Amino acid sequence: MPPFEREFFDGEDRFELEADNLFGLVRKLDEIGRGFAEVAEARASFAIDGVLTPNWSSSLVEAGEVILLPRISGG
Repeated sequence: MPPFEREFFDGEDRFELEADNLFGLVRKLDEIGRGFAEVAEARASFAIDGVLTPNWSSSLVEAGEVILLPRISGG
């Protein structure tokens, strides 16, 4: 699979977006790259200020940085 920035965001790998939580961030990213929201739950993980955060309702109000990471699976 291609990286998210190539698949959905025309090669852009940084955005300045405001959202209350990761659900809101995914919606904003989907506005930029249609279809992202459909695959985000299965294929994306997020780190808020360097901490991997599985809870998408986590607040982003005080966040300085959110990093979008591809999920890695294996056996």
